Amino acid sequence: MSRMLRVAAVFSLAWAVLLLALRGRVLVAEPLSPVLQALVNGLAILYLVLTYVFWYAARDPSRNRGAIHAAIMLVALKTANDLYELLVLLPPEQAIVSLGDLILSVGLLVGILQALPRTLATARPDPTGASKL
Repeated sequence: MSRMLRVAAVFSLAWAVLLLALRGRVLVAEPLSPVLQALVNGLAILYLVLTYVFWYAARDPSRNRGAIHAAIMLVALKTANDLYELLVLLPPEQAIVSLGDLILSVGLLVGILQALPRTLATARPDPTGASKL
């Protein structure tokens, strides 16, 4: 699970960098309105905070289950949003960023869900107090 949380942190950091530094080259061709600029900056800040939370939680995932649940919610909701963007919202020539994000989100979601039972099993203390050796 530590590896998956670190991947989630790098994923969040990549989105923060994309939104802060590369948005003019990758996301939009025309300048954003001040309201959209403020929203994009706020979203980039959120991704920076999530980067810290996931990286910190990767040190001891069994004690930071809240961060694991946050990572699951983040990638599951991003997957749903990317599907909506691809199927309904965006024209085909503008959908490449959403398609890449969808692929990464699904892969990360599968990895986190696969590692979840092992992480939760190590977090539970033995009720009898006996050693498992």
